[in-house]
Amino acid sequence: MSDGCHLRESTLFKEDVFTDGHSSVWGSLYDPAAKRWGYACCKSFDRGSKCSVARPEAAKADDADSGIEKTSPNSADMAEDLPWDFSNTPPQFLPQAEVQKGQPAAYIDHFVHFMVGEWKRQHEVKFPGFGDMERTAFQTKGALEEVAKAIAPLLWRLRKGECLDRGEKKDDRRSRETRTTMEGKFVKEKSVMKQLCLMATMAYEKEYHTAHEAYMHLTFGNKMWNLTHVAHVAACTMKGAREYRRNRDSLNTYDMDPVSQKYMHAFKKLLHLCQCIRPNTEDSGKNFKM
Repeated sequence: MSDGCHLRESTLFKEDVFTDGHSSVWGSLYDPAAKRWGYACCKSFDRGSKCSVARPEAAKADDADSGIEKTSPNSADMAEDLPWDFSNTPPQFLPQAEVQKGQPAAYIDHFVHFMVGEWKRQHEVKFPGFGDMERTAFQTKGALEEVAKAIAPLLWRLRKGECLDRGEKKDDRRSRETRTTMEGKFVKEKSVMKQLCLMATMAYEKEYHTAHEAYMHLTFGNKMWNLTHVAHVAACTMKGAREYRRNRDSLNTYDMDPVSQKYMHAFKKLLHLCQCIRPNTEDSGKNFKM
C-alpha cells in the first residue's frame, strides 16, 4: 500500500518468501487443465526446482539500491515484474514511419520512452505552461515512478514479442442458460497492439480526440452488456415470479488482465502529458479535456 501504510503481517505464515532463486512465490501460476500450481517466473510446476530464469546477482541487491534504472532491457531475464531502464530516452518525438520502418511495437516503445523522458525534463523546469490541475497531476511525488512501474510489463511483452490480446475467447465462455436470447454476445475486441499504436500516432498528429477514442475501444470495447442483468417479474397469483436474464457480453483484455489494465491507464497518463506539452493550437476542438 502507498504512503507508508501496510497491512498487518500474518502470524500464520510468511508472505512473499522467494526460494531457490525464484522471483515469484509458489502458487503464483495455475494450470486449470492439469489442476497444478507452479511458479509464474519460470513456468515450473515442480516446487523443489531451481528457477531457470533466476535473476542475476546484481538484480538481487537490497531494495535501497532499487529504482527504474536497476535492470537493463538487454538483460536475459525479462520477467514482467522487473523495472525497466528509462535512462536512455529519445530527445525527439518522431512520426511512426521514421521508427524502425513503422513497426507498431517499435513505435509504441518509442512513444513511451520519449514521454517518460519528457516527463523527467518537465520536472526539472517545473512544468512551464501547464495549468494548475495538470501541474499538480504530473508533479505529485511518485506519479512518474508509478507510471513507469505500471507500463514496464507492456515493454517487456513487446520486447519478447508476446501477443497483447488477453481477452475472453469464444470457446471459453460458459453459461447456465440454454435460450440464445438470454446469452451475451461474443464481441471480438480490437487488437490491443493496433489501438496503442493508434493512440501514439494520433498523439504525434495532435489528434487527441481520435487517440482517446482508441482508448475507449481498449477499455470498454464494443460491449452492450458489461454485467449480467437479472430481472424477476411477478407472474399470475400464487405462481411465483418469472426470471428474465441477459448474460454479459465477452470480456476484453482490459477486463481480464489486471496487468494490462494498469499499463493502459499509464499509457493514457502519458497521452495526457503529450497533450499538455504538444497541444493542438490550430484546432482546439481536437484537444481532449482532462
